[in-house]
Amino acid sequence: MDDTVKWAIGIIVAVVIALGLWMLLGGNPGSNPGSLTSSTTPETVGAGSVATQNTTGTVANVIADLQYGDRYAQLLSQTGVSLSGKGPYTVFVATDGAYGRLVPGTINSLSATELKRLVQYSIISGKRLDVDAVNSGQIQALSGDTLNFTVNADKKVYVNSGYVLQAYNASNGIVYVINSVLIPPKRTQ
Repeated sequence: MDDTVKWAIGIIVAVVIALGLWMLLGGNPGSNPGSLTSSTTPETVGAGSVATQNTTGTVANVIADLQYGDRYAQLLSQTGVSLSGKGPYTVFVATDGAYGRLVPGTINSLSATELKRLVQYSIISGKRLDVDAVNSGQIQALSGDTLNFTVNADKKVYVNSGYVLQAYNASNGIVYVINSVLIPPKRTQ
């Protein structure tokens, strides 16, 4: 067998293995991408106009049920920020992958006060914001800092530099899954 045939067989085997792993890890075309526990990461869905899914729980319940929002849920619990009130709340939950892309030590180096501000920066209290209806602009987060919204020509909705991947209506607000951690701006002394 010559080297060209060996290479071709090797490539075919690699593709078959990759496809098998993709299917094993949830790349099943029959899976329900709208499920709170879908088997693909939300970051594979892409930016753009997002269909909002209705749920019966509170915003806190939705966050607890998100398969790729564990890190945000931990920080919410750790800081004591409560979303159990009447609301309405708009919450931007960064995926676990977004936290994984931060510079190592970014979260661990924050003080308790800074960590609480980080979580509050992803929450808008008193409004159920429909990001698909928002024009580009700004709104104040629970932390007192300003969040920036941009809607580009392709109708992709950006919150600061992250874009919206999924949306879930809850009894006391709405949860948006985004692909970037919202880091509050540095405060001037």
